[in-house]
Amino acid sequence: MFIAVGVLSSVPARAAAPVEAGKVFSGREGELVAVVPLSPVESKKALLRVQGTGSELDGKVLPHDVNETGDYVYYSTELRGRSFATLIVRPAGGGTRSYTLNLPGKRDGVTVSYDDDRTKALKGEEVYALHQKQKADGTLTKLMAFDRKAEMAEAEKSLAEPVKSMNTACGTSAAVAIDWNSIPDELLKSYSISSYCESPFSALEKLCATAEGKKAIQAQVKEVSCRFGDALKLEVQAGRVAWTTAKDASNQEEFATKYFTENLESARGQGEKLTERLRLEKIRVCTDNKGHYVAVLPHERQTVQLAYGDGKKLVQVAPPPWVLSGYHFLEPRFFNKTMNSSFRGLDMRVYSEVELNEEKKTCEVRCGERTIPFTMLESEKAQELVQKATIEPNPQKYVPYALLRDQQGRYYLVERGFQPGQERSFRVFIGPKGNLQQQKMTDIVSDSEGEIFATKKGELRLVLDRAAPSTWLENKKKTELRPVPVEENLPLIYNELGVYTGARLGTPCDDQ
Repeated sequence: MFIAVGVLSSVPARAAAPVEAGKVFSGREGELVAVVPLSPVESKKALLRVQGTGSELDGKVLPHDVNETGDYVYYSTELRGRSFATLIVRPAGGGTRSYTLNLPGKRDGVTVSYDDDRTKALKGEEVYALHQKQKADGTLTKLMAFDRKAEMAEAEKSLAEPVKSMNTACGTSAAVAIDWNSIPDELLKSYSISSYCESPFSALEKLCATAEGKKAIQAQVKEVSCRFGDALKLEVQAGRVAWTTAKDASNQEEFATKYFTENLESARGQGEKLTERLRLEKIRVCTDNKGHYVAVLPHERQTVQLAYGDGKKLVQVAPPPWVLSGYHFLEPRFFNKTMNSSFRGLDMRVYSEVELNEEKKTCEVRCGERTIPFTMLESEKAQELVQKATIEPNPQKYVPYALLRDQQGRYYLVERGFQPGQERSFRVFIGPKGNLQQQKMTDIVSDSEGEIFATKKGELRLVLDRAAPSTWLENKKKTELRPVPVEENLPLIYNELGVYTGARLGTPCDDQ
């Protein structure tokens, strides 16, 4: 038995017309929808009359199927050859229902609610009679039937907006043409053609946010065509962009952006692609006017990659862990007690950073608690400096791996190789604070249990699981060692032990 889930009442039909007693719902702006179920109710058919919306549905009495899906009820009709849910009933909690009136061409529906006075005044026979009249004079047929020419015109009208937006952003007057022969009726009924065709325009508009992208697009994009195919494809020849979209393809704008950046030539010509010029355009270089330069280079994973040097030679600043942007760098020689000691597992007190102010064209380098003002170079000068400079890897060869201490206050520092592929290269330093001396290694054993570092004087054993204490063995005398956590003692290691005194870590704080 058909149940209209809180919307319709099942009352014996009047003899004049095969209808049941209906209900009227109204919106805040005068929108009205009358719902008149047809007899028998088991047929799950209803007539809906919409008024006061300013849409093409106003005054029309369209036949609807009543579809129940779980706690939802959908009143669906055919509108220009497409299934259209005019009214949707949803559960609203506490046993209540919410009612949404959808209108063609509108993204958001209109909330309507039961109107008791209008329901009492509703005459189902009159609604049915109007339906019969509109059915006979062709009004409903025209509204419900698929109209390819009208659909094509609507798609071109919708596409005109992103085309205009792109042309405005790029300072172009590119025209657009849709290859309608590649779009069958069923595709036109089921998909928004304009949304599929607009991807290259969205990509071009975003590229025009950059000066270099704008120049390249003005010179090379005069016309764009759009067609449907089996897979995404994009070509640019003699100012004509040929875009092939596909209904099941994802990330279409990203595809178009990648193609344009990798295939359009920059305004410089000479075979230089736009992607290279865009990379250069993102470069920022700051100087303290004392012969020191910080280059901020684009980086895919961490936004930027810092480099530091005298302008002729720049060394790459070691990137921070992925949770931080590339503007940060580990700088344990400069401690900032005001920073968070546990930000996503990192002690920010030992991290410094470069801060840019694009509007004021200034930079600041923060080394611990100290901030040093820098000046930002003009874009052209920054690009020229980076293109001419030699960019070298970070100069660090070794970093702390483990630190231990005996009862006499002697420290045992183990370093490992810093550069990729050198992680199992070790060095050992032993001595009192400020005077640790490197030990000559004669053998290294490394396995799942730990490491054994053999020197001319003895053996230093580190147990990775800390189940057994590390020891120092010299002339058969065993000294038990206490582990000192490296991460918690970086300022001690870099500033007080003496091993890193005067060392350059390849950061903008090296000369501060």
